[in-house]
Parts: sequence; C-alpha cells; structure tokens
Amino acid sequence: MRAAPCNLLCLTMIGALALGLALSGCGSSGSRTTAPKAAGPRAINVGEVAVVDKERRFVLIDLESSLYVPAPGAALRTLQGSTETGHLKVSPERKRPFIAADILDGEPKVGDRVVQ
Repeated sequence: MRAAPCNLLCLTMIGALALGLALSGCGSSGSRTTAPKAAGPRAINVGEVAVVDKERRFVLIDLESSLYVPAPGAALRTLQGSTETGHLKVSPERKRPFIAADILDGEPKVGDRVVQ
C-alpha cells in the first residue's frame, strides 16, 4: 500500500511537466523569430585578372595562391568591389599560375577579382 502514493505522485509530476511543456510551446509561437534562410552557395575565389586582350576577347587570370583551378568550360564572373564587370568561360589553355578565359560579356579590367 505504501508504493501507491509514490506512483501517484510520480505520475502527477510527469503529467504536470508534460502539460507545462505543451503549453509553453503554444504560447511562444507568436513571438518566435524565423531562422535566417541559408544564403546561396558562396562564391569561390579563383584569382585576379592579370591581362585583358580586348581584340581577341580573352583574359589571363592569375590564380595567385588559390588551390582551386576551375575546369575548362566553367563559368566565371569578374568583380570590381561588389560590382560585376563581366562573365567569362574558362579555356583549356593554362600554365600555372595563369589560366585563360574567354570574355562572354562585360568589360573586365586588370585587377578585377574572379569568382565562380
């Protein structure tokens, strides 16, 4: 007979805890902030425009110390600060630390940052 009050007390406490958790979840739904959406894929820094040949519409990109070398045909963008200055397509020609890319549009300039 002595075990009954302990079981009843335990059940009462568990029920009160469950009810408290359930009610606390409902009460905070109005003030809950949504998690920030994950940003798109981050731009991969490729290097810097070292040479621009406007007549032949290509650039040489100095990979600097970048370990990432984009594959031929990869699309790249050139940036001056946060302003996009051109779109490039990686050519098969390469001689470390440089790779060549065709200018698809825009007017990249020497010193522009190149990202993928």
